[in-house]
Amino acid sequence: MTLDHGAPGTLPAAIKGALDVSLDEGGMSVRRLPAWTQAQFGGDVPLAKANSTPSGVRLEFLTDAAWLELDLTFTRESAAWRWRPLQAAVISLTTSDGHAESRDFHEGDVLETFPDGSGTLAPGAPSTARFEIPGPRQERTVTLWLPHRGSARIHGIRSERPVQQAARTGPRWVHYGSSISQSSHAEAPLGVWPVIAARNLGLDLYNLGLAGSAHLDQFVARTIRDQPAHLITLKVGINIINSASLRRRTFAPALHGFLDTVRDGHPETPLVLISPIFCPEHEDAPGPSRLVDGKFLATDVPRKPGDGLLTLRDARSILAEAISERCTSDPNLHYLDGLRLFGSADAHLLPDRLHPDAEGYGLIGERFTAIAAGSPWLAPAAQARVRS
Repeated sequence: MTLDHGAPGTLPAAIKGALDVSLDEGGMSVRRLPAWTQAQFGGDVPLAKANSTPSGVRLEFLTDAAWLELDLTFTRESAAWRWRPLQAAVISLTTSDGHAESRDFHEGDVLETFPDGSGTLAPGAPSTARFEIPGPRQERTVTLWLPHRGSARIHGIRSERPVQQAARTGPRWVHYGSSISQSSHAEAPLGVWPVIAARNLGLDLYNLGLAGSAHLDQFVARTIRDQPAHLITLKVGINIINSASLRRRTFAPALHGFLDTVRDGHPETPLVLISPIFCPEHEDAPGPSRLVDGKFLATDVPRKPGDGLLTLRDARSILAEAISERCTSDPNLHYLDGLRLFGSADAHLLPDRLHPDAEGYGLIGERFTAIAAGSPWLAPAAQARVRS
């Protein structure tokens, strides 16, 4: 692993948005959940892959360099059985003086996955992401945003001038959600909707959008409990419905347990519970979803009286009821209806009937920004930003 023009340890220290950074002879790998959680995954391959996808993870440096180069090997995922084409890996760069750009890469390892969860890995070539930084030479914060789909192993970084770890700026925002928050269908890391909102609002994002894996797991609740945060948002529901992982009897207790754990570490931090966005298949029909010709459709299993299966309407009702029960003793707990972020009028932006396209993610990010900017729950975070 090489780091030219930087002090020893600068590269790992510069990582923001990941809690597990491992170094070996092959380079540096990042995972968003801490290392201790991985023993509790129960061998779940989709969760392990989501955890290794660095959505919202970035390297932040303070430098006056005119260019930076990042050496890395991407792992891109192909799943022909799911009608998922092999897509480019994307790196984005932003600077504190307003420059932003993204680069596509088509080399790297290719992971072919199969319906049983197994996969085969075809090794590929490493990449060098080179970015020229325009404008007059001046010290600025330069941020390299890692891929929002697939994963990457970082081998080193080179720069024209010395770099140092950038100081953390902005209030800390911890966000939990599903694939919609991971936003793999966005065009670039800057199109991930929590990234859009964080950049708009000046927040230091820790994105726990875990594709297919937002099931109110306690190891995630404990992770959030133990992290510094000025604002916490929990976007809950779609994975519980489209995987049928919880039913009417278990959803509310699991939700309350998750909230209790988070509150053990953050008794007064503004916490916003966000209900699911619009999904036409599951508004009135339960999961598990089935994938047909690239579309996520509702279950074809016949309903039975008392089966306890949930729809999105049920989920929103349970979430709102939980807020109503707790808010009298928890004035910093708030509810945001996900339909305000993405509703039935936006259904044409769901190409697979579940995930928004790039335009849809942009809408969610901008709408969340507007709602948060005028909300009482962002005020403490804004005050923290002023103090910092």
